[in-house]
Amino acid sequence: MLARGRYLVEGLGHCGACHTPRSITMQEKALTNNEGSDYLAGSSAPIDGWTASNLRGDNRDGLGRWSEEDLRQFLRYGRNDQTAAFGGMTDVVEHSLQHLSESDITAIARYLKSLGAKDPHQAAFSVDDATAKALWKGDDSATGAATYVDSCAACHKTDGSGYKRFYPALRGNPVVLADDPTSLIHIVLVGGQLPGVNGAPSTITMPAFGWRLDDQQVADVVNFVRNSWGNKASEPVSAKQVAELRKDEKDRLGSADIRVLEGK
Repeated sequence: MLARGRYLVEGLGHCGACHTPRSITMQEKALTNNEGSDYLAGSSAPIDGWTASNLRGDNRDGLGRWSEEDLRQFLRYGRNDQTAAFGGMTDVVEHSLQHLSESDITAIARYLKSLGAKDPHQAAFSVDDATAKALWKGDDSATGAATYVDSCAACHKTDGSGYKRFYPALRGNPVVLADDPTSLIHIVLVGGQLPGVNGAPSTITMPAFGWRLDDQQVADVVNFVRNSWGNKASEPVSAKQVAELRKDEKDRLGSADIRVLEGK
């Protein structure tokens, strides 16, 4: 089973093309797990504004806290009790993974779960309910909290737990905990959509907020999410970072309708 999973991940699935970091000359830093722990440790080069996640066994920003069944659910349906697919991964689920046999899905999940952590000393995630308690009391005085309550809490809840298999948890989400905040900023700006698939027919949509939040507001709400409910971000997001990503997205759209990104 592991051999089959390795074949699918390293060969036919070419997962490393997106999920392995690249060097300054853009080659993948490792083509297989035998070449080191950079393999599948997460993208270092955004693709259309998204960075591919760490697929290794890291506790905070990888798959260390996921069970094999969690991973099977994600591969098959693009969603599980912890998170939901975004960016290019939605196409992978819709057009490829949902059509694989159960044995192949299991083989991929089992192989990915066999990979060690890139950072074996990474601290484990633990829930802190201080933010949730403050919001339950109506205290939105923390920077970014009011924007979160107004724009995010209806789907992701005041305790960051989301609604399983529909609106992903932000509490403990590996994407939120990743050192690189690019994907989180990007989805706040432009939104996202997870198509329905066999076994999970509901299409899940997150609206874009770039049209009504300015760069500082986006930075504030991203920082709030990255430092609430036990999340502990490595570095704060700045309004300058948001502005750069907003400009990059406008450049990609070219002559298309860019009102969604105008901000205030």
